[in-house]
Amino acid sequence: MKTRKKQRLGLALSSGGVLGYANIGVVKALEELHVQIGLLSGASMGAVVAVFNAAGLNAAGLEALSVKYSAQVAMLFGAVVPVGRLTTPSRLRAALRNELPVTVFEALQKPVCIAATDVQSGGALVFDSGDIWGPLSGSFGMPGVFPVTEVGGQYLLDGCFSLPVPVTELRKRGATSVIAVSLYDVLQHQDYKPSWNIPKVLELSVNLTFNNVARPELERADLVIRPDLRGCEPSDVHEYVARGYDATMSRKAEIEALLA
Repeated sequence: MKTRKKQRLGLALSSGGVLGYANIGVVKALEELHVQIGLLSGASMGAVVAVFNAAGLNAAGLEALSVKYSAQVAMLFGAVVPVGRLTTPSRLRAALRNELPVTVFEALQKPVCIAATDVQSGGALVFDSGDIWGPLSGSFGMPGVFPVTEVGGQYLLDGCFSLPVPVTELRKRGATSVIAVSLYDVLQHQDYKPSWNIPKVLELSVNLTFNNVARPELERADLVIRPDLRGCEPSDVHEYVARGYDATMSRKAEIEALLA
């Protein structure tokens, strides 16, 4: 008599700067659907959400933490915020480090692996043991915003450049099925207009690049959640969370079928 292999669901969370708040909405929906996540992965903002979730913060806690620092994050990524709430990259990193209740991967409540980019080779570096903070700060190390992070003689850039949605790494670690989050989907872009200024074209170009980098990993997932983030304001955490939640709930039947 054949026995059915026990399900172990992996959740791969996407990089994306402020777009990454949508990852929290995905977590929130899965909580409400009573989906048991066996292990997580992430890059950049996705890594932050994955680590804090595995450290014990549920979706409500993640959303509250994001709101607490939303003005600082929006300022660092170019949005206008009240002068009295400005911060520096080092202060934001230090504040987040103080919020994290554990210091090593082994103390997390479930396995997590996070991706960063080797500044020398451009290849992905994946971390899942030992000290959390060095790899995590490197994983959300967007150039021009945060300084390069040194970990064990390696210099780390943001994980978005090499492995923005780490799906394969979850497979390697025993995930029997994987749900991934896509935040760079080209279908979400506004229609291009010749009147666009250089920053607008640059934003589009960056999203197209990260979408292309993420595509091979997304193709290895069993289910991809694609929140529609058009029109969201950089500092509006709740709206990003709502979009991620709605996108996940719209796939409820597929999620239930995947885990049946």
